[in-house]
Amino acid sequence: MLLQLRIENLATISELEVEFNTGFSILTGETGAGKSIMIDAILLVLGHRGDPGMIRTGEEQAVVEAIFSVPEKSVQGEQFDFRRELEESGVALDDEIIVRCQVSRKGRQKRHINGVSVTAEFLQKVGRQLINIHGQHDNQSLLRVSSHLDFLDGFGKLLPLRQEVTASFQALQSAKKEQQFMQKQFAERTIRVKELQEIIEDLSELNYQQAEESELRQEENRLTHVEKLSANLGQVQHQLQEMDGAVLEQLEHLRKVISEAEQIDPECGIIRSGIESALFQLEDSHRELLRYTAKIEDDPKRLAWINERLSRIQHFERKFRLENADELLDLLAKNQQELASLENLVENEQEISTRIERLRKKLNKLAASLSQQRFQTAKKMDHAIVGELHQLGMEKARFETQIASASLTAEEELCTATGIDRVEFLLSVNPGQEMRSLVKVASGGELSRIMLALKTVLTSLDTVEILIFDEIDTGISGAIAEIVGQKLHSLGVRHQTLCVTHLPQIVAFAEHHYLVSKKLAANETFTNISPLLTKHERVGALANLIGGQEISEQTIELANEMLNKFQTKKLSRILESNQ
Repeated sequence: MLLQLRIENLATISELEVEFNTGFSILTGETGAGKSIMIDAILLVLGHRGDPGMIRTGEEQAVVEAIFSVPEKSVQGEQFDFRRELEESGVALDDEIIVRCQVSRKGRQKRHINGVSVTAEFLQKVGRQLINIHGQHDNQSLLRVSSHLDFLDGFGKLLPLRQEVTASFQALQSAKKEQQFMQKQFAERTIRVKELQEIIEDLSELNYQQAEESELRQEENRLTHVEKLSANLGQVQHQLQEMDGAVLEQLEHLRKVISEAEQIDPECGIIRSGIESALFQLEDSHRELLRYTAKIEDDPKRLAWINERLSRIQHFERKFRLENADELLDLLAKNQQELASLENLVENEQEISTRIERLRKKLNKLAASLSQQRFQTAKKMDHAIVGELHQLGMEKARFETQIASASLTAEEELCTATGIDRVEFLLSVNPGQEMRSLVKVASGGELSRIMLALKTVLTSLDTVEILIFDEIDTGISGAIAEIVGQKLHSLGVRHQTLCVTHLPQIVAFAEHHYLVSKKLAANETFTNISPLLTKHERVGALANLIGGQEISEQTIELANEMLNKFQTKKLSRILESNQ
């Protein structure tokens, strides 16, 4: 539901704020007063692009802000979880949605939902869940052939079955992609198997072990510098024990001396303990030195083998563009796995072919059932819509849902995610006129009445909570106008319905009346919108529509009588519907 609309600096509107109610509301006003500006403002918050020329003269930007209650369901035919989509886009939802749109003089446009910046495309998707505008605008969903299937399935409550068709179709497409990939693999299988076998043979023969390269390099470095290593270790051994006054000898002497001092003063025991610790550690190091020195030897053959081994390892590193030799183990495992997969390719291809055939049969069965039910539903819907058109003064109108179904026996795959049917609404308005596409045959007042008839039949299925009718009264008057008012009021029972009109017969049926007016001040034009809250105000506005510039007492009486009469009719129909 649209709760509030605020407009700044849009065309002749300087600043305007209006609150809307549930039920059937109408907007009236003199030609040029600004009724169309209200529609333009609503289109902006539905994601339509604004023109800088719309900005009020002398101002740098126009702002439109609308507050909506959160819709409970998604629009007919739309795969759009309202709350989830907004929350995943970072828009926090409570009980209200605030849409704010800014159009700058430089052409830059900003769109926000609850303070979060969004794209025009996303706002349009959200807008379709909020408002359905009928009039001479591009977003008339019933004038899009692609939407006709949605309305037919909605009328027949066929969406659950259609969702099964969609799921089955997607499963089939996924299996086909898997088969195509497998067939491509199969075509390249012979060459690839040979490549894999050669790689696996080479790597298996190499028999590389984890961390082998780093260990070999360490050994290579030792063997390459064995003379210098022996000299360094010999010098250490010499100074530790072999030379006169060797380190171990001096530490042993110091230990004896400090032990004598400890006999005099026990506190020297700490010093003696530290010297003994150093002595013992050096003795351990000396023993380890002797052990290590004993195994050092010059081994040219071992060194040559290590260099050859490292050369082979480096060859495969470069060949397969690896960062380190340990990746050879992962490469071997991956190639072994791929080879096993290719060796099982024939068996897998047979399995996927069987699965595709099973999925195709399931899809065809579901699509055939859906198509059959669509034909049955179309007859009922066509009958209901023709009845509505006749009530709206189009006594000779004919309406037909044309369904073109693809053959399930054809070799070519013709079933889509929505089934095998293409649906289009056809219409004939005048006797002898052939049935033509709805999107081509209707115009002006006919279009408005056709849209109203369709919405009356389909609206209980359309979960858009807000319906706006612009120029619906074009080309009608008298009794037909009264019927239009009745239909709009009936729509208002299920939806928040807003209508821009100049016909008093429609105005009289409204539950809420908003008057759009303009005034001239300081050589500037200002548009305003005011809710008419009293019967006196409503009678006056109705009289203006009936009598034009000259309002007589008779006109006032007629307006009062018309309002009383139509409100009474409205009340009696409500009571009848509740019985």
